[in-house]
Parts: sequence; C-alpha cells; structure tokens
Amino acid sequence: MRKLTRTGAIAAMAAAALAVSVAPAFAEDTVVRTNSTSVAPGFSSYVSVICPSTKPYPVTTRTTSIIQDTYDGPLLDYKAITVNGREVKVSFSNSQSKTDPHRMRISVKIDVVCSNVQHEPMTGFEFMQRTTLPPGGDALLTVACPPTHPHLTGVDQRHPAGVSIVDFYPEPHSFTVAYQNDDFMAENWAELWATCSA
Repeated sequence: MRKLTRTGAIAAMAAAALAVSVAPAFAEDTVVRTNSTSVAPGFSSYVSVICPSTKPYPVTTRTTSIIQDTYDGPLLDYKAITVNGREVKVSFSNSQSKTDPHRMRISVKIDVVCSNVQHEPMTGFEFMQRTTLPPGGDALLTVACPPTHPHLTGVDQRHPAGVSIVDFYPEPHSFTVAYQNDDFMAENWAELWATCSA
C-alpha cells in the first residue's frame, strides 16, 4: 500500500513538473496602434505605425478610408503595404486631377495590433472603404489590392437594412459595389471590406 502511494505521488509530481514546463513563460499582451493622414489630388503619400518596444510584433493590420463624395472611392490607389520589423507602412495616391473643380483630399487610417508574442508573418491584409449615403442616394465603393499584395482573397460588404446592393463588379485585384439608400428620409452607410495577399 505504501509502495503504491509513493508511486502515485511520484507520478503526480512528474505530471505537475511537465505541466509547468510546457506553460508559457508569460501571457500575451496586445495593444492597438493607429495613425492617419490624407492625400491631395495628384499626390502620393503614406501612413505608418511603429509597434512599441514592449510589444514589437505586428499581428494584424487594417487600412480604412472614409469617402465623403461617394464616387471618389476609385480615386484611391494603394501602392504598397510593407512590414519591416516593428513598422507597418501603407503607401497610396490620389489619382484625382489637380484641376478637377470638385477635387478633395482622401483620408486613410491604419490600425495595427501589436503583441509581445511573435506570431507567424502576416499573409493577408484588410482594406476597408466606408461612405455615407444621403437620403435616397447611391454610392460606389471600390477596394483595389496594392501591387505588393495583388491577390483578392476575401470580400465582405456591410450595410444596414435600409441599403440595398444595386450591382457589383468583381475583378482579379479589386472589387466594386454599387449601393442604393432606400430610405428617402434619413442618411445611411455602407462598408466594403477586402483581404489582399501576396
């Protein structure tokens, strides 16, 4: 009986030691870093985020643009997205003519989740475009993948019940959706999400 008890105790101690040895040395901790800028017609720009030294590993990235004039969406051209150590950088341009009487700046924001734990390298990057539809109005949203990550691997469109999809135009490297606000009394919104991979 004593021998069995001693053996059980040894086994329990070994199991406990094994459990301790495979447990992570510390828990994962993340933080979201955000930055934004805008680009004038006919110009190029970039926006970047540098993860803090305590959480140096970029885990996920989301790039968003809010379009004020609903037909300015196709004018935003993403040129590249790069990850260099702690830094994530998105380059883009505004292809609207400098002489366009209705020219306007386009704003771009980047959100990066930074972690203290190193993950597998990011293979897909999210891009989103959002707009506000006037009462009874329409909108055209386009998300085009940058040349550095040209493959469109996922698309998701989001809108409330009062907005309907009129048409959509899939391309190998971009996706466009035409929306209609069926509410003639109130504004509405629509979002187009795309995932781009190398």
